Amino acid sequence: MSRALNVWYQDRKVGRLLDSGGGRMAFIYDGDWLDDGWAISCSLPVDETGDFLPPDLRGHHFFANLLPEGNARDRLVRQLGIADDDFTLLETLGDDCAGALQLLPEDQVPDVSSNALRLLQEADLIIAIERGRSQWLDGDDAPRLSLAGAQDKVPVRATAGDNGTWTFQLPESGAASTHILKLPVRDLKQVPLLEIYTTYIAGKLGLPVAPVRLVRIGPHIASLAERYDRQCRDGEVSRLHQEDLCQAQGRSHASKYDAGSNAFSELAAVIQQYCQAPAVDLQALARWQIFNALAGNADGHLKNLSLISHGHDGWSLAPFYDLVCTLAIDNISHQLALPVGRHTDPGNLHHNHWEAFADQLGMAPKRIQRLIQEQTSALKENLDAWHRNFIEEHRLAGELDNAKAVIARQIGKAQRDWLP
Repeated sequence: MSRALNVWYQDRKVGRLLDSGGGRMAFIYDGDWLDDGWAISCSLPVDETGDFLPPDLRGHHFFANLLPEGNARDRLVRQLGIADDDFTLLETLGDDCAGALQLLPEDQVPDVSSNALRLLQEADLIIAIERGRSQWLDGDDAPRLSLAGAQDKVPVRATAGDNGTWTFQLPESGAASTHILKLPVRDLKQVPLLEIYTTYIAGKLGLPVAPVRLVRIGPHIASLAERYDRQCRDGEVSRLHQEDLCQAQGRSHASKYDAGSNAFSELAAVIQQYCQAPAVDLQALARWQIFNALAGNADGHLKNLSLISHGHDGWSLAPFYDLVCTLAIDNISHQLALPVGRHTDPGNLHHNHWEAFADQLGMAPKRIQRLIQEQTSALKENLDAWHRNFIEEHRLAGELDNAKAVIARQIGKAQRDWLP
């Protein structure tokens, strides 16, 4: 008998996820959901049969994209002692994913009012950082939590205390998290700080970003990101549905860096077809890629862009997240994850690349030029002050000098080469 999980949105059953064997999964919308529900993904329409069965892998890819990747996935599999296949991981971790869906065994229903929380002690977090493993996931009472990505991400309830202190609690029994705590990884300990800094600069430029704070855990710096797919009201936390652009296009997470030379044409097509205000979202997408090139963020891949669902009323581009000045990190790729006019070297972009980029988005080249000029001018005028304020606020020294130098270098190249 094949294994199955029920897929829930709040207290409504959306459908069933089936283990089809051979490492593949099938998704079938529930009949009642097909009557009056909405598509949980741009790639999973409700106006078809409602069945997404192999060899059609759109259903498989949508749910597999909810899972951790790479080393983070490997560590979870070892710690939990489970098989390394997508269905087993979702069966174990599907209680609190990105977005609003929950995946539960067929004999369970979601407790939408659950507030079951376990306190995380700072000492345990320090041990987890220094040993490179998530100690609080050990044991028989491992929580059913899943966040996609390759970093060590922990979904938590976070409460601010006095003097910049924070209390972290781990949701259990279907309780929703409110923040994502990202811990420094052994070989990439600077990533949380670079994310906080890069996101701070993006916010200063007026980009819509998910707020990220610096938190100190013993001698370590971690980042604490506020979840835009959660809503807190009167002490209650509710989930908002979302999907990343791999899911929206029916892609495997393995293709997040392989969008191809026409990546932005395809992204523009999704936005034009499914978003409530496509012109607004297309401009935001353009500003995001311009910022990536200016800030040295080469890791702006398809899973670092998401859409928020408005049910029957369509989708909108989510606030930007996972912004990191990767050009300040040695021994990783410095090629842009998504090309600008088929070109991926951020240090060698020219105005013809941006003209091709404008064409892919269906925007006038002069509009892209104005957006470049706006960000470049603001950075040239304010970067020194913004950098100084950030350093002083967080009591840092020279940890971010390299990142600032990268941005300054990119500003110079933009002024020299990006505009006709």
